[in-house]
Amino acid sequence: MIKAIFYSKFDTQEGPKVVHQVPDGAIVPSATASPQTSPFFTFSDISFFVIPRQELCGNLLQVCTGGYRILGYPICRKSPCYDRNEFIFNFCLVLNENENFAIYKSVVQKLADLMHGLEEQSGFLSRDNSKSGEGKVYSLCETLMEDLNNYCECMIPIDDLNTLNIKLFPIYPAPPPVRAWQVPLFTIRYETFIDENWDLTMQKIVPYINGINSVRIISTLADVDFSLTCRAIKHLIYYGCVFLLDIFSFSAIYAPTAQFSSTIACDEGMQRECARYVNTRFAPTPMNMAPPSSRGESSNPGGYRYDRDGIWPLMDDDISESGGKVSSTNGQNIVDGVGIVELYAGLKQGQSVKQWYALHSQQLTNIDIRRFITFGIIKGFLYRVHKYAYATGLPAPSTSTPHNLTGATPSISSIRGSLASSHASAGDALAALPSSDHLGGDDHNDDHNMISFRNGDSRPGSRMATPPDDEDEDFIDDRTLSKYLDGVHCFDQVCTELEISERELTARLKQYHCEVQIIHR
Repeated sequence: MIKAIFYSKFDTQEGPKVVHQVPDGAIVPSATASPQTSPFFTFSDISFFVIPRQELCGNLLQVCTGGYRILGYPICRKSPCYDRNEFIFNFCLVLNENENFAIYKSVVQKLADLMHGLEEQSGFLSRDNSKSGEGKVYSLCETLMEDLNNYCECMIPIDDLNTLNIKLFPIYPAPPPVRAWQVPLFTIRYETFIDENWDLTMQKIVPYINGINSVRIISTLADVDFSLTCRAIKHLIYYGCVFLLDIFSFSAIYAPTAQFSSTIACDEGMQRECARYVNTRFAPTPMNMAPPSSRGESSNPGGYRYDRDGIWPLMDDDISESGGKVSSTNGQNIVDGVGIVELYAGLKQGQSVKQWYALHSQQLTNIDIRRFITFGIIKGFLYRVHKYAYATGLPAPSTSTPHNLTGATPSISSIRGSLASSHASAGDALAALPSSDHLGGDDHNDDHNMISFRNGDSRPGSRMATPPDDEDEDFIDDRTLSKYLDGVHCFDQVCTELEISERELTARLKQYHCEVQIIHR
């Protein structure tokens, strides 16, 4: 937000001086300013940067003082018509020092260029003899500050031929790299803004972005080059339309972050949002957005009484089951907000989603597991515990004993770094996510995103962990596998790039020629 705008020039008698300032008294003391108004800083301390030497004119300059940042673009116009054959002026913006000033750089430059042109045409600035707080130049500064702060754009007519048009465009941080094993999920409903004028690549991949398909699978299903797919998804991430998730499987491990106690554990609004998103029975759907209580008795089986938002039912008899608060009517269990928090708290290190589901299957009757986990990741109070394989270099255990594929973390100095968990929050609008089976078996859930299409075959398949014969070209040899066994490549990456499931990868690691440790972090 702009704190002040001022116009200064070099006066042959007084030196650098402030001619106009908005608001009045913000830069230099003014007799007409409010008694409560005091200058943000001392102008004499920064006058050398506002009206600099000729060598610095025509460049963007900034200076910080007293917690404020002054942005300016000084102009020096040389002509015999001026005293000392030159005229130096500068229009400056004053911002908070900690505020992102990148979007205002173009404002001061465009304003300086326009005024330079007006000065060349008609002496617009040098002939302005109006008092401080009066005249066209002051009115221009006042309107510019008000419009940019309130509307982020302005269109100010200066004369019959010139108009000042400025629009502030937000500058977003560069999107993170898009990996083949990541899963994009829309945070908005793309149907509301997509049209036939979109890029062809974008039109082809958007229908396959559903929170389930990985980037590699989207590229394959849309028949689009992988690099172009990544570029299109990065474009959506840049504008906040897409959020990147991990591949979901029931063998994955999730645990609460430090933000758990300060977010959903105490925020009733987030609990209601979660209930609306994950409850398969009572969440509003595109075809049925009205609360159950307003849709007639035929849409309200069991005669439930709903809260005012129609998210979860209100029951008179609460039954505590397995540590979760469950409402029970006619033998049907519906988890309310308290129960949802207790379910999230039940996720922990060393426990897979499958094991967690087995402990809370009764409370999870009407909850979509994939949505449940996704909501926690998007809001930042859950994180994924990834698995990594590390080849220790020690001889492989004998065939009579199982290989060391444990979850313990070895003390190995050669493991390079660690992967920090990404805790990002999305907007209030969460995209629709297809429903998933609660527990469809390990094969179905572990392999759902590891499909490959080879030789024009449209049926999903995966590579074999062990070769049926010596001529199997799909067998993964130790040399290919060894580059992933340095402790920095997660199982999602390995499975996606080798086009195998986690079950097949584990079986293949047992056949590796040396000892392999599985690290969870």
